[in-house]
Amino acid sequence: MAEPPPPPAPPPPPAEDPTKKAITLDAWANMVGTYDTKAKHLGESGALEIHLDGAITDKIGLTGNVVTGFGNGTMNAPVTLLDAIGRFDITDPFHVWVGRMLVPSDRANFSGTWFEAPVAYPGTFVPGGLGGGHAQGSFVGPREGPQGRNDGVTIWGQAEGGLFKYYASAFDLHDPTSKPLWSGRLNLSLINPEPGYYHSSTYYGGKDVLAIGIGAQFKKNGSTFAPTTTPATAPAKPDDYGEFNADILFEKKFDAGTLDLEGAFYKYTGANELYTHSYLALASFLFPQEIGPGKLQPLVRLQGAKIKNSDTATSIEVQLGYPIAAYGARIALGFTHTKIGPGNSDAIYLGTQLLK
Repeated sequence: MAEPPPPPAPPPPPAEDPTKKAITLDAWANMVGTYDTKAKHLGESGALEIHLDGAITDKIGLTGNVVTGFGNGTMNAPVTLLDAIGRFDITDPFHVWVGRMLVPSDRANFSGTWFEAPVAYPGTFVPGGLGGGHAQGSFVGPREGPQGRNDGVTIWGQAEGGLFKYYASAFDLHDPTSKPLWSGRLNLSLINPEPGYYHSSTYYGGKDVLAIGIGAQFKKNGSTFAPTTTPATAPAKPDDYGEFNADILFEKKFDAGTLDLEGAFYKYTGANELYTHSYLALASFLFPQEIGPGKLQPLVRLQGAKIKNSDTATSIEVQLGYPIAAYGARIALGFTHTKIGPGNSDAIYLGTQLLK
């Protein structure tokens, strides 16, 4: 007697509907206490960011983030808009993002304070700074905006899963009286890909990286900030603003630990720019042995800038980091010596970061 035929296979599950996906909610916080050894001043600052993200279709998404902070002279900082991005992810080589977003200028801005080993954002020269002002004269680096964001549109894409990425964008579109700030970047990762819009400045040994990036900016009549050599009463004659930067990141995991080397150089043009060029160099080493719940990561970072009045600004920083859950939980104790012209200052800082 013949055996009965097997039952028919169950139908395949229905295709996932991205419109039914829940909106993700994340909270990021950092806190930094500093002690100025010369001014004998103890201070504290920090930030809390709330991140919302959701898919509308498989190619269209929405990001909305807000931020508030404390310290820096206030106890009641307002809640302000951080990101509002409409993401049109058409295909890997071609994405269009519209709204308020991180300016694709250099690796530092993609990393922020959250995805780099040092506590302080590069270019601020001040431990505990949130990298929020980015105003001419107080920040050494590319043009960006509050918290590194600006209003505009970015076309970007990637090849081979992120081995190569390009960005072309126009910002300052919130001001109809101003010319656009054009900003672009190319990133080539020679060992492992760095997929997505953002980068990190350390992967805590998660993958080996050798990445080279170049970026440039231009704004017609965008150089309007009078250098320190110009009397405050004399208005600056507008000139075109330009900036070029190049950076490199090398991270390699060995049996003895993870070595991280990073360098960047920036060149500024425009008659009214305060700086002619700036640079940074960083070296860190993450030991593999756990001490309690975390690991030790000593680092040293050197930063410098040339001021047009022939003065220089330099900062040397040493830090002992204690990552517990990579970016998710870490503590750092450090010391920085900053010299701007004839003046100098020293500060000790203790910082912590929590991401959920």
